[in-house]
Amino acid sequence: MSTPAAVATLRAQSHPITAIAFHSSNLRLVSGDDDGWCIQWSLVTRRPLAVWKSHSAALLTVKWMSDELLLTHGRDNKLYLHRLNDSPLDTDIPSADNNPDDWRRPWLVASLDVNALNFCPAATWGTNRIAVPGTLDSDTVDVYDLLPELRRPYKAVQPKFKTVTICSVGIVMAIELMEDRLIAGYESGHVAIFKLHEDGISTKIYLCKAHSQPILSVALHPADSTFISSGADSKIVKHPLYPQLSNIECKTVTEFGDDDDMTESAYLRMVDIKHTGIASIDIRDDEKICAVACWDGMVRVFLYKSLKLLASFKGGRQQGITCTKFGRTELSDVAGLASDDSENPADTTADDIALTRVFDRNRAVFSSTVMSKREQMVRNQHWLAVGGKDGKIGLWEIY
Repeated sequence: MSTPAAVATLRAQSHPITAIAFHSSNLRLVSGDDDGWCIQWSLVTRRPLAVWKSHSAALLTVKWMSDELLLTHGRDNKLYLHRLNDSPLDTDIPSADNNPDDWRRPWLVASLDVNALNFCPAATWGTNRIAVPGTLDSDTVDVYDLLPELRRPYKAVQPKFKTVTICSVGIVMAIELMEDRLIAGYESGHVAIFKLHEDGISTKIYLCKAHSQPILSVALHPADSTFISSGADSKIVKHPLYPQLSNIECKTVTEFGDDDDMTESAYLRMVDIKHTGIASIDIRDDEKICAVACWDGMVRVFLYKSLKLLASFKGGRQQGITCTKFGRTELSDVAGLASDDSENPADTTADDIALTRVFDRNRAVFSSTVMSKREQMVRNQHWLAVGGKDGKIGLWEIY
């Protein structure tokens, strides 16, 4: 079992890191902290590109909806969609004495009042659709379309039972969203899958209690038609995304169905890491490995197919870690690097001014070439970012 190499540490935020998101270019990263601040980092220079106060309370998640649109969801019951483009923003690092209003904010495209009492991050699908805990009831899920105008195609999605006292799943703790599927993890340790129909109706197609403690995170693997869940217990569980079509040998657990009859809900695989508390789980975009951030301060990397442990290493210092996030591995081809052998317009003169211009031009071309090579190197690295309770972000090069 190998230990990945630590590449760098991003230091700027003074509060625990609560959310991380890589840009699709693999050249930038956005982090959110427990005080509501967001920082957009350059992974080339490893310095802030933009700093702003997004929320008045802790951030629950940051997600790129497109190359320019960034979603932020905070404990202040607000959800914002920002446009991050070439407009200049401040890069100064805030201190406790500063007024957050002194920092410029990105262009606000949309905003939504949401229920953040669950500590449950919003889930996204595509560039427009989101899912959040229900506004009026914390054990339900609402699905919204943000653009071109706000609408709610699915309202109060939840498991339904004829006798409520037979099975109580508690509040929603984690959500994942697809075009026609909604996955929800609950306080009771249940995981449910809902089929989303075009007429706004949702149907529960899977309910499994594979965890003995509340669910803390779920992550999708669409190509494999599976997803995994983790919780406050020590288990990582793989579930079928389309249970009625699954031909894989399943482990079964007894649970209650919609008709209050005993039905068999199946999970595919389970691994027990023997350490309680798996706060965050993420699957890399090549869908071969996944990583978890654990309460014991360790990052554990697994082969997704078999859930075999590949690596285990300490993700932070004594204060512990909060989240993990993979960078991109499947990127489009990079444009050719700049060349410094272009025609020199000053070869025919010995004038000092002309020579100075030639020198300045060659120096600019050289700097551009070096930066292009550095950007290409950063793009091609297989990043794993780990957020710490000390406000630092560790960057690892992994597999």
